[in-house]
Amino acid sequence: MTNTTSTDTSEKHPNLNGQAQAKPPRVLSNPNDIAGLVMMQIDNINAKKDDLTIAIKGLTDTSKQLVRAYAQQQQVIARLAEQVKPLEGKAEANS
Repeated sequence: MTNTTSTDTSEKHPNLNGQAQAKPPRVLSNPNDIAGLVMMQIDNINAKKDDLTIAIKGLTDTSKQLVRAYAQQQQVIARLAEQVKPLEGKAEANS
């Protein structure tokens, strides 16, 4: 026995900004239907959380790689700067 009542109307009521509003949601009165709907929504939320966790882990890994690459490039730049200093001194002495 299902006591599901639908408040479906074929008319769409205009919204204040001129757009039509969506149909009103159906009304559930059977506790089993409500529990099923709630569990389905919880499962959807958990799936989204899992997707977001995977995305965040991917971004974290990429950020770590970028930080490592930046640090290595900074070391290379520092070494090159040290090599350039004596060459600049020689160039000034020859001028």
